[in-house]
Amino acid sequence: MTTTRAAARRDDAGSVAVELALGVGVLVLPVAVLVLLLPTWIERQSMARTAAHEAARAMALADDPVTGRAAAEEVATTIAANHGVADDLAAVTVSGDLRRGSTVTATVTVRIPLVAIPFVGDVGGFTISATHREPVDRYRSFPTTARGG
Repeated sequence: MTTTRAAARRDDAGSVAVELALGVGVLVLPVAVLVLLLPTWIERQSMARTAAHEAARAMALADDPVTGRAAAEEVATTIAANHGVADDLAAVTVSGDLRRGSTVTATVTVRIPLVAIPFVGDVGGFTISATHREPVDRYRSFPTTARGG
């Protein structure tokens, strides 16, 4: 009996190091990478929502649709640049008209990297869109063109 127990103990010698390495590589490393990437994903989602809100507001306050679309794109681009993701701003779309009481809608699409490896770059990715609707004031006044007379 003593010989069997000693032989069993000798067979297990050295396996803890292998199990520790596998445990860290298979379990801890992927979880750590996911925990490090979640703030990036949340930041980009928040930035897209803010950009959509401000773009819709810029369009609703504009004097005409052409100026409104330009202002909406400029505001969304500025917000993306302030968050350091100007290159990942995929699209800014504004729809609706500026009639009193109507609604304008802005949609901002941002690319989110699946994995961001420092000094290497992004690997994979997906896009997320945020939409915001903004009412046009029922009692707003539009500028009138100067008439000769």
